[in-house]
Amino acid sequence: MKFGVVGLGNHALNRIMPAILESKNEVSALTTQNEEKGLKLSEQYKCVYSKTLNDMLSEDIDAVYVGSPNYLHYEHARKSLMKDKHVLMEKQMTLRSSEAKELISIANERKLKIGVGFHLRFQSGLEFVRKELEDEGPFVINGRWCHESSHATPTEESKWWTENEKVGGGSIMGTGVHVIDTIVSLFGKFPRKITAFRTPDQRIIDDTMMVNMQFEKGFGSAFSSREVKPVANDLNVLTKSENILCRNFFSTGSPVTIFVNGEKVEEIPPINPYVQEISGFKEYVFGNPSKIATGNDGYRVVRIVEDSQKFISMVR
Repeated sequence: MKFGVVGLGNHALNRIMPAILESKNEVSALTTQNEEKGLKLSEQYKCVYSKTLNDMLSEDIDAVYVGSPNYLHYEHARKSLMKDKHVLMEKQMTLRSSEAKELISIANERKLKIGVGFHLRFQSGLEFVRKELEDEGPFVINGRWCHESSHATPTEESKWWTENEKVGGGSIMGTGVHVIDTIVSLFGKFPRKITAFRTPDQRIIDDTMMVNMQFEKGFGSAFSSREVKPVANDLNVLTKSENILCRNFFSTGSPVTIFVNGEKVEEIPPINPYVQEISGFKEYVFGNPSKIATGNDGYRVVRIVEDSQKFISMVR
């Protein structure tokens, strides 16, 4: 598959673009307003550099990876879809659920596919938990992902992470959305009720946030923080008969150790989920079974974050 890339930040450069090559696909075109950077990368990847997205969309590409800042996801994805390109979007899909819904509608009308970069969908530990829950009744899922902020001293390219209207949140956008997607994918449905809390509660760009969700078959809580130390990124599932702990679940560089009722049952070596994400997106485009998060999955997370922010504003 031939990819065009818009948004040449650290994630695209260090994870997604190498994964495109490793998965035997092509970076065929890229665009950035930074001409020096664009030309250098086009030489490295032996691809076309375009000064604008519109120019890139005229190139021979099958799909566009949208890794631009959050507030540009909708615009860049919409333009790509209107030029009949499949779209793989970085999380969070859009800042508003209405925008996500519109993108899904356009894709359906034009028979195109939207994938969303929730790479932990390919975490092997997720399948272990999913199988354990097949015959269970109500259960409780707790996920937490805590880390120090990488945007404490923003560069010119990353300063949008400090602007409310461009980023839409702090820890919730950095890591929390991954935890939410994991929980929702295990329950398989949109939650019936949502409550949320954040600190500082008066700021959209939070340091710490908790999103609580009630489902038909149980409860889920997603905790994200830029302040809590030591770093924690575990997934814990409680059923009537089992206590399943996946240590280091929300990680891409450490083994995932699984404990059931306090006993270690499996250690899963680290994988490169970004390679699997690209391969999974390609399979999805070609109509084959895939674990990729779809546009509908991305929409659910946008709705949950949106409803969480509304709840906090309402009860503050």
